[in-house]
Amino acid sequence: MLSLTYSIVIFAVYFFLFVLFYQLYFRHRIYLLLLAEHAYMDHYIDKLPHIRDRPDERLGMIEFMLSKRRAFVRRTREFVAVATVAYLVALVGGAAL
Repeated sequence: MLSLTYSIVIFAVYFFLFVLFYQLYFRHRIYLLLLAEHAYMDHYIDKLPHIRDRPDERLGMIEFMLSKRRAFVRRTREFVAVATVAYLVALVGGAAL
């Protein structure tokens, strides 16, 4: 039988992990999610000072930023999956005790 106290404590730890992830990793890189919009990508790249001097590197910078975005989204999905599986395993393990 799963106790209510145990499940609340496990959920609090799960929630704290998400808050910590948001504060330390996600918040500083949230702009990467917006790069999927072409208007934001153009605006972001136009603000870079070295792109004004070398417009031929624009395509390379777009590919670089999109690769950073893909890596960010992949790491975020991996964190959510691992944290959720760990949470469920802890709940099932607590129910088995």
